[in-house]
Amino acid sequence: MPYKVLTACGNTQLLEDIQRIFSLADDDFTVSNILDSELIISTITKNNPDIILYDIHFANKAAADVLSIIKADPATSKIPILAIADFLQPEHIQSLFHAGADDFIGLPINTPELIQRTMVGIQRGRMLKKLKTLSEQFDSITTAISQAGNSVIIISNTGEITWVNEGFKRLYECSVEEFKATFGQNLFSETINKTTAEAIRKCIAGEYVVYESKWVTPLGKEKYIQTSLTPVFDDLQNLSYIVAIEMDITDLKLIEKDLAEKNEHLQSIMENLENANKILEEQQNQIQKQSELLAEEKQKTEALLLNILPLEVANALQKKGIYKPKKFKEVSVMFADFVGFSKISVAYENIDEFLNVLSSYFEAFDEIVTQRYIEKIKTIGDAYMCVGGLPRTNHSHPFDTVLAALELQRYTKARNIEEAQANKPTWSIRIGIHSGSVIAGVIGKHKFAYDIWGDTVNVASRMETACEPGKINISETTYSYIKDYFICTPRGKIPAKNIGEIEMFFVERIKPEFSEDADGFIPNNALRKIVSSL
Repeated sequence: MPYKVLTACGNTQLLEDIQRIFSLADDDFTVSNILDSELIISTITKNNPDIILYDIHFANKAAADVLSIIKADPATSKIPILAIADFLQPEHIQSLFHAGADDFIGLPINTPELIQRTMVGIQRGRMLKKLKTLSEQFDSITTAISQAGNSVIIISNTGEITWVNEGFKRLYECSVEEFKATFGQNLFSETINKTTAEAIRKCIAGEYVVYESKWVTPLGKEKYIQTSLTPVFDDLQNLSYIVAIEMDITDLKLIEKDLAEKNEHLQSIMENLENANKILEEQQNQIQKQSELLAEEKQKTEALLLNILPLEVANALQKKGIYKPKKFKEVSVMFADFVGFSKISVAYENIDEFLNVLSSYFEAFDEIVTQRYIEKIKTIGDAYMCVGGLPRTNHSHPFDTVLAALELQRYTKARNIEEAQANKPTWSIRIGIHSGSVIAGVIGKHKFAYDIWGDTVNVASRMETACEPGKINISETTYSYIKDYFICTPRGKIPAKNIGEIEMFFVERIKPEFSEDADGFIPNNALRKIVSSL
């Protein structure tokens, strides 16, 4: 007969692949599919499969719950279940494992592995059914023996049968006289069979003896009888009589013979099952290790995404796989660029020292802009680009960006003093800021990059290009936001490449009434409250 395979599959292509694989197998299989998860118990009971192939996508997100229902129902709980899941999603494997899956196979499905795991599952299920049947047979035999009753014989101290019960006649199927005529008048006689004679000799010596013998009834029927001999002594330890209790064990003998034959076959199945269990255990260990590695890699991936992408963007990519571009009506874009970068680079003895210095500047810039809730976009050579007001929108972005620019300016000046004292090259920066609308999004499919586009970006770049070394140059738009709190020097309209003339301003410092320090770099509590209230 063909092996019955029942699939609980939520994917049409996966179901077709499974049917194709079993149609090409050497063994004969029939494959049926469960169509409705609400009728799953009745469907399984009706099909009575040898094994169930269970897809993690079956019943959508309720796959583990439905599997638990199957394992909880007495009618279906013993049917082996081979779960189909993606090993790259350890949380799915864990949920199915706790729900009661007996084995797992990963996606995409490997043809030989599917056939092998299916056969192992079927063999295991059938072996358990056989063991259950044998247990029921033993229970039936015990009941039958109990109902038949035992034979009880009293034997005198001289070897004569002095009393028997009704069970004796049912067991031997003859009267006591007929029994004596066949077996012998005296049970202590040396003429009786050797097995009985040896058992009686031990019993007379004071032992409790159990032995088996074969009896042929007057009608020629063979019976196997188990006899227990119990000696009874008087106060002087002289033998008074012997009690013989006997039962018919013919059925048991036949079963033992049948079991001996089946045991060889069962032993072979057990050996195969042990090998399969070893393989399964190794694979489960591998799955566990893979799950741990996947969890570790997931943490690394999340940390890496957070290093290169804003938190909101990284979360969207992890959950949905995409991040749709967004338009931001008001942001402030800042460009910072080192003056005479090429000349500075040749002033160092080797490129590694030069790159280390450049990296230290950019790392310091990262710390400064992060404290002001400004998102770093990228570095291009010696240029540093960042933007305030996204991905989380706020109204304080012009202040945040200008304050960050002053921090960059102060840091660079302080660093130059230290470098000059150590006779090392000094670095000077130009900073440009413009406020306006941009579009922000993720570009690339395999190597993600968060970037912004729009005229605002181009204008901010021109602000930096038109700036003087060591200065902060802002557009009229940015100036309109911060003019009441910062001292700015008007520059008039200055030509900008491909844009035209733009009104520009140098930011000199924070106004004294809003500054915590004498040089006007650090805002006081009054200005901080104003910025936080925007």
